[in-house]
Amino acid sequence: MVTGASDRDAATHTRRQAILDAALTLFSTKGFTETTMEDIRRLSGASTGSIYHHFENKEMLARALYLDGRNDLNRVLLTSFKELPVDALQPRTGIKAFVYAYLDWFEQHPDLGQFFMQAADTEYLGAYIKVLRQKILTTLPIESFPEQFLLWLTPYIEEGIIVRLPQSLYYPLVIGASREFVRRWLRTRLPEEIQEVREPLAEAAWIVLASPIV
Repeated sequence: MVTGASDRDAATHTRRQAILDAALTLFSTKGFTETTMEDIRRLSGASTGSIYHHFENKEMLARALYLDGRNDLNRVLLTSFKELPVDALQPRTGIKAFVYAYLDWFEQHPDLGQFFMQAADTEYLGAYIKVLRQKILTTLPIESFPEQFLLWLTPYIEEGIIVRLPQSLYYPLVIGASREFVRRWLRTRLPEEIQEVREPLAEAAWIVLASPIV
């Protein structure tokens, strides 16, 4: 039986994901410093050659975890408002859907969410994230999620549906309260806590941006 390129790609992706999953589990339980590549290899079931084929060292593995988490969260958030049907209620519906999607992602990925939240303050990822953010701001602004969110909001700002503010305020005002809640929630991870705040946080995000004339 001949194995096609798509089968090989799928197997490679599966191995890579198993390594990332094992690393996340160990980083969450043992900590980054105490976790070794051998620990990750054993838990993932990967061979030594396979693990080093995908990741040169533990730091590169941590970077991949961060980027995968960042990209997946951004993808979910973009989908939450960009795929809505066009109608007069879209700004409110989109902003609230955005907040729901943000909270849902962290509920579904608490370990990755914890890793993602703490990454910028760590010695092993802090400098990398700082450089990455600067690169996005200066050379790849379209990859900045706040920039994409602002582009979606702009027509509604122009129409007077969304209040006109300094551009740098829109994303923090929409996500700030939810981000702070998630930071606290990750300590307990009680499902009922995150479920009961969805609607209040979503409605608050809409109210803070809605023009007084709406």
